[in-house]
Amino acid sequence: MESSAVSYSGLDIPMAESGKEGRVIRQHLAHYIVSTGEEEVTCAMSSKLRKQLKYPEADSGSRRQRVQSVRRVRVVDPVAIGDRVRFDPGGGGTGMILEVLPRKNKIARRSSGTSGKEQVLGANIDQALPVFSAAEPPPDWELLDRMLAIATWQEIPAVICVNKMDLSTGNALAERLNVYRQIGYRVICTSIVTDQGKDEFCELIKNRTSLFMGPSGVGKSSLLNWQQPGLNIRTGEISSSTGEGRHTTSHTELVRLSGGGFVGDLPGVREFYLWDIEPEDVPGLYVEFLELEGECQFRNCSHVHEPECIVREAVEMGIVDPLRYQSYLQLRQSP
Repeated sequence: MESSAVSYSGLDIPMAESGKEGRVIRQHLAHYIVSTGEEEVTCAMSSKLRKQLKYPEADSGSRRQRVQSVRRVRVVDPVAIGDRVRFDPGGGGTGMILEVLPRKNKIARRSSGTSGKEQVLGANIDQALPVFSAAEPPPDWELLDRMLAIATWQEIPAVICVNKMDLSTGNALAERLNVYRQIGYRVICTSIVTDQGKDEFCELIKNRTSLFMGPSGVGKSSLLNWQQPGLNIRTGEISSSTGEGRHTTSHTELVRLSGGGFVGDLPGVREFYLWDIEPEDVPGLYVEFLELEGECQFRNCSHVHEPECIVREAVEMGIVDPLRYQSYLQLRQSP
């Protein structure tokens, strides 16, 4: 018997023989909104998703296996927006998520604090959009580089969005953005005050699943309201004491776009520690280093202290941007 399927933002979501399948479009605390394309169901999550069960190897082919040990999964939340899940409908528009289906990609970071757990911000996305503002608050270039690095690690296209261009003065910002353009990143500059970049921005997110990432106060929610009037997503202001944005988004959500596609709207982030990436992996996350690969004296050159390092020579010659190189050193030291 063939399973039916529904089209959902470019993905065919089949109906499972046991239970249903859908896509997580909203997450808040322990509650999830799952869309099948035909209905939206409010789901809880099975506690089994927080556990990793180990079975004896001899019983690996049996469905009725005796659990040998149980280990809790090192993840803040096993379910993220964008996940395709299998759930058991419970009636009355409710259900229970039983399984997270294999992801094609994910954007994840190491949670802050001492727990060291993985925090998945979004899954099965088409592009990552780091969003920063020209001012109020000023751009955090090291944070941007970390976001670009994790997108590169997951082979997810990244487009840099700089908002509040009406507050930009002088040439410093334009010169800095040219550094990213020259190494191959697309940069979009927007302003909801002057409508700068509106057509380009709307076309960028149309018929794609995009994930917004950036600090509070840069205007992520304002951009969504700007491109689609009527969304009425709550927006915040800048703290006069810290100069930083206040959190206004307290949940994660895939916002459906009227022109097609979805945008993952996340709470603002101030830190972005990478998950499951070793220091020796970091050189491959800086695209300008890849052009120099194999040119150093030592094959596994760290580009930190070795003699005849072509990357460090390129920094001294102005071929590799010194601020990008400094963020590379920081990332190697504290991924």
